[in-house]
Amino acid sequence: MKRLALHIIIALLSFIPAASWALGVPLLKNYMAVDYKAHNINYDIYAGKNGIVYVANFEGLLYYDKAQWHIIHTPGITRITSLYCDQKDRIWAGGYNFLGYLETNEQGVLQLHAINTGSMRGEVSQLREDNGQIVFRLSNGKGYQVKGEKIVEASVPDEPNDTHQQHLDDGLRVNTMEGNGLFVEDRFGKLVCHFTEDNGLCSNSINNISYDGHGTLWGATNKGIFALAIPSKYSHYTSTEGLKGEITDIEELDSIIYVSTTNGVYRCSGYTFEPVDGITLGCSQMYQSGNTLLAATSMGVYSIPKFGAARQLTNETAISVLGTPDKFYCGELNRVMLNTQGQSTPVANIEKATDIYQDKNDCLWIKDIYGQVWSKAKNDANFKLASDSQTVATMVIKDGTVDIITSEEANDYPLFTITDRLGNTWMTNYEGKHLYAMKDNKRIVTFLEEIAPFSNHVIKALHHQKNFLWIGGEFGLITIGHSFTDASIDTKPQLLIRSVTLNADSTIWGGFGAQPEKLSTFDSDSRNITITYALTYPALAGETYYRHRINNGAWSAWSTSTTATFSNMAYGDYTFEVQAKDAFDRETEISKLDFSIRYPFYMRWYMVLCYALLLAFIVYLIVMWRMRQLFKEKIRLENIVQVRTAEVVKQKDEIEEKSKSLQAALDELAQTQKELIRQEKMATAGKLTQGLIDRILNPMNYINNFSKLSCGLLKDLKANIEDEEERMSQDAFEDTMDVIDMLDQNLQKVEQHGVNTTRTLKAMEEMLKDRSGGIIPMNLVPVLRQDEEMLHNYFDEDINKYGVKVTFMIPQEPINIKGNAEQLSMTLMSLLGNAVYAVVKKAQREKYAPEITLSVNSHDNQYDIIIRDNGVGIEDTIINKIFDPFFTTKPTGEAAGVGLYLSREIIQNIGGDISVKSEKDVYTEFTITLPILQN
Repeated sequence: MKRLALHIIIALLSFIPAASWALGVPLLKNYMAVDYKAHNINYDIYAGKNGIVYVANFEGLLYYDKAQWHIIHTPGITRITSLYCDQKDRIWAGGYNFLGYLETNEQGVLQLHAINTGSMRGEVSQLREDNGQIVFRLSNGKGYQVKGEKIVEASVPDEPNDTHQQHLDDGLRVNTMEGNGLFVEDRFGKLVCHFTEDNGLCSNSINNISYDGHGTLWGATNKGIFALAIPSKYSHYTSTEGLKGEITDIEELDSIIYVSTTNGVYRCSGYTFEPVDGITLGCSQMYQSGNTLLAATSMGVYSIPKFGAARQLTNETAISVLGTPDKFYCGELNRVMLNTQGQSTPVANIEKATDIYQDKNDCLWIKDIYGQVWSKAKNDANFKLASDSQTVATMVIKDGTVDIITSEEANDYPLFTITDRLGNTWMTNYEGKHLYAMKDNKRIVTFLEEIAPFSNHVIKALHHQKNFLWIGGEFGLITIGHSFTDASIDTKPQLLIRSVTLNADSTIWGGFGAQPEKLSTFDSDSRNITITYALTYPALAGETYYRHRINNGAWSAWSTSTTATFSNMAYGDYTFEVQAKDAFDRETEISKLDFSIRYPFYMRWYMVLCYALLLAFIVYLIVMWRMRQLFKEKIRLENIVQVRTAEVVKQKDEIEEKSKSLQAALDELAQTQKELIRQEKMATAGKLTQGLIDRILNPMNYINNFSKLSCGLLKDLKANIEDEEERMSQDAFEDTMDVIDMLDQNLQKVEQHGVNTTRTLKAMEEMLKDRSGGIIPMNLVPVLRQDEEMLHNYFDEDINKYGVKVTFMIPQEPINIKGNAEQLSMTLMSLLGNAVYAVVKKAQREKYAPEITLSVNSHDNQYDIIIRDNGVGIEDTIINKIFDPFFTTKPTGEAAGVGLYLSREIIQNIGGDISVKSEKDVYTEFTITLPILQN
């Protein structure tokens, strides 16, 4: 009958709705035999105080202090099958021919105290407490009672084992059924969740479970141990629940969640996900449109209804999509298309558009994979680059408008941004990690604690409902319920030192009982110390991080390691400090532990005194021996000096000759030194000129500024005198006004010449710049196209006003040279600007058809870039001077005369040259020759 009821319950599971606490698949961690280093079969489990978990294992008694797994063997090394905690918090363990309890020795180490079982033979079961006495039954049915340190036979009624049922927080109840995993019921007895091996559980054969009261349910099985976060705010969906591939987007359609991955699109159904028929390849983005979803996939754009299969709308690879099934924009690999009633029309040649958005003013925005943002107003014909082409940019949607975030450095901008339906803007850092929410330009602190466990996850997709937050990426799909119960968050993090071990084998402190403030002094040969520590109740969501330090030194980096090891420590006193930061980014109080390492006898004070006396005696002996050696050496050296003196006299002439040669070499060296000093002075003169320009520019700025200010003051003075005209004589008034007018004209001249002087100084400063760097192999075609666009942007008014015909004949194949793109662009724009000036001047005095052309030819291993205009031309008398510095055909107020000089310097610096041909009032033609870059 029980088996029939069990099958009926399992069959009805898929039709039972989820309770208010449950999101889906809880977070789980399995501990296998290789983790706890014992047998895989576990009979019983108990979650005790301070987070310690006790397990009855086939090899003995296991306990887990959240830092390490430990095992205590019985005297006969038999299995432990039953656990019980009595009213005094004493842990009893029963097994095959064994009964005992845990006690703590002076070092805080757990020990298994055995009770005299006499002739008892059998396996302990149903271990419990009855009227203050420990009673149990054996597998053969006999009952026993503990009397002091012995056991006696007693009548023990058979009771059902209620450890297969646990009451959790928020009225939840968990049951286990033989071979069928976990069953969770709500406070009304309604079944809400069935958790099995299919959901990741290590085994369906659960022997016993125990709840720690802080959000974690522990279970003992025949294949290991599991820890389940329940009740919890978090659920985790992976391929086990049907989601295959990396999550790329999350959308909601009529309260049904749809998830796109690199393997297709999936529709949420209860706690599992079913693939949407018709889409078998990767989907990069979805967009909700009424009662359907548009999906951009590698096989084109699809329309997904609430129920049924998807319908293909296009067949080209799509990256992004925006609109309705009848009219939508689609970002393809090389362009953006507008599809209307099945007809596709290109709207922009923007490659790999990852995001398309239409704001409340019908302005269309596009972001590409390279970090550039483009925009097109409602009445504009073409898209314009809305961000700086030299920076990385992204779009942030706020109240139907677009904000552009740019950065010179890639790590200053959010890799992932999305605005949810509640008006919150979600962002990450440049790596896609550390998710946070913004609203009204302020961070929302409400979500910080909930999303902290996933700060190191790379977020690729997000969907926010009123009570749920869905995030996805390579890690799968995680759901966070804002209003749900989660005991792990409500638990204040507490850090305990679990053990102190010397030389990897001697335990000084075992972690149980009252932790001492100071440990006993260690022997001098005990200089390798290992300290373990852990939180009492770490959350399964996210990681717990620890840091430590010694004697107020620098903190170690945060890490997940629960062990600090110190090798070959110096002798003396130490204070060890450790701090933890839980999964919710909350830091614990600092735990401290003092200890000392005893100095060895040969380093104590009386031994140091002996060493000093011995050293002094040894020094005395060495000094006396050395004095005798020096006396002998003195006699020997005097004899050598006499012999050497005779040899030196003979070699005097040779030395004098070598001295003359040396003097000649010194003279040559002095001459070389003078030449180096002269070259250094020339370099210093260049630096002095640069400094002089800087010193002149500042006074010139004051002259310009004060001349402008004085003109304004004169205007005010003139107005004041005009107001006083009736009180002044006519001659005085006219003389005063004449003086003011002359002073005003003089100040204007001062300002005009000051500005010209400043322009000249800045031109000199530009001439002194070093332009030898930044020369690399490059393609000149993008520079020419950019300059064509810049010419139309900068001179658009003159081109339209005078009808200037501008023609750029740029080849399709690359123009490979070696140069500096920025300097070449500046040179070309300088020549093009002169061409515009020439045709405009001519058009202002006569009516004609102005033209400017730029063409590129190649021959004899060089490129010729020809810029020609039919403007005013250059006279034969000055054409040889136009490349001289500070020579210009323009008025002094319009140019400083260094543009062509700098242009020639830039071209010659990369191995090229520039020449000019002109005929007055007919044409001017500049030719730039550049060597072709050879492979």
